[in-house]
Amino acid sequence: MPNITKLSKNEITEINKLYLAKYRKLTGKFIALGPHLTEEAKKAQVLLKTYTIDSNYEGTLISVEDMKKISKTDTPSLTLSICQIKEETNLSNKLLILDAIQDPGNLGTLLRTAKAFNFNTIILGEGTVDIYNDKVIRASQGAIFKLNFIRANILEFMNNNPDYTYYGTSLLNGITPKELTFKEPLALILGNEGNGVNKDILLKTTKNIYIPINDTESLNVSIAGAILMYVMND
Repeated sequence: MPNITKLSKNEITEINKLYLAKYRKLTGKFIALGPHLTEEAKKAQVLLKTYTIDSNYEGTLISVEDMKKISKTDTPSLTLSICQIKEETNLSNKLLILDAIQDPGNLGTLLRTAKAFNFNTIILGEGTVDIYNDKVIRASQGAIFKLNFIRANILEFMNNNPDYTYYGTSLLNGITPKELTFKEPLALILGNEGNGVNKDILLKTTKNIYIPINDTESLNVSIAGAILMYVMND
C-alpha cells in the first residue's frame, strides 16, 4: 500500500495562504485544482509541486482529510498543484483588454474564449479580479496556462502602443461589427459588469462597437466578449 504523507499544520497554513491575492503576489505562486489543470501546468512548465489523494496520479500522496483542508471545495480535489506565476511582455497581434472585470467566472470564461479565438495577450486593467483566483482558474479550463498576461494602466498602455486599432464596447456612439472590417493588430476592450468601459478610455478608442439585441436589456460580458472575439477572428 502506498505511503500517505501527513501534512504539517505549517504546510497546510502555507498552502491556504495562496488563496489570498496578496500572498500569491508575494510568493509568485498559485494553486491549480484537479488533474486537468495539473497536466496543463506541467505542459506550461510552471508546475512546482502536486498533492494527490489518488496513487494513480503523480505527486505527494496525502489523506482525504488533508486534501479537504487545502482544496477549499465541497468535494476534495483529486489533485492540488502549486504553480509558478510566469509573466511575459510580448504582445500578440490581437489583444483582449479588460477594464475592471470583477466576477471570477466571467474572467475565466473570457480567458477560455480568448485562447479559442487567438487573442493570446490579455491586458489586465486596474480593478480586474486576480487571474490566479482559484475560481478564475477553474473557469478558464486551462487557458490560463496558454495566454500572456500584462498588468497595466489601460490609458497608458494605449498611449505607449499606438499601432493597435482599439475597439471599445459601448452603446453610445457605437456601430455594429457588421459595419467594420477588422485588421490586425487590434485590441478589444471589455468593461466592468455594471458600468462598462471607463468613459476616459472610450474617448481614446479608434471605434466603439455594440451588439444589436432584441427585447433584452444587455448581455453578460463574457457572452458579449465571445461574440465579438468570434467576429473579429473571422
